[in-house]
Amino acid sequence: MWKKYLQRFILIVIAFFCVKTGIESLMSSTNERSNDTAVVANWDKRLSKLTAHIPFKRGPIGYISGEDIPGATFSPNDAAGEYVLTQYSVAPLILVRGTDQEWDILNLDDQTYEKWYQTHLNDFEVVDFTGGMHLVHKVNK
Repeated sequence: MWKKYLQRFILIVIAFFCVKTGIESLMSSTNERSNDTAVVANWDKRLSKLTAHIPFKRGPIGYISGEDIPGATFSPNDAAGEYVLTQYSVAPLILVRGTDQEWDILNLDDQTYEKWYQTHLNDFEVVDFTGGMHLVHKVNK
């Protein structure tokens, strides 16, 4: 007899926690989604200004961010998300990590950009920049 009551009690506790977790998940997901569309639209707008200077519409372009610069501070989650947003925004151009391409997008804060620029002073010319994003063109030597 007591086994039936124990089983019912455990079932009620499990059902309670399932409902509670479901409600918490729903509440947190509705709070996070309100800003996503604005972030993507802003990212597209920033990058469309940069990619307007690239003389081709398809092909590979380089990309570096703070995680590619030794000693730079960056957030791994932000870096991964920004890379995906950049891929999406520049399509049909293809992002390739590094600066081996003729045209490159640099997603660097001011301090990290200065550090990078000092080591690549004569290799690239800065074509345009907006909001921490720089478009650079490899200088032919």
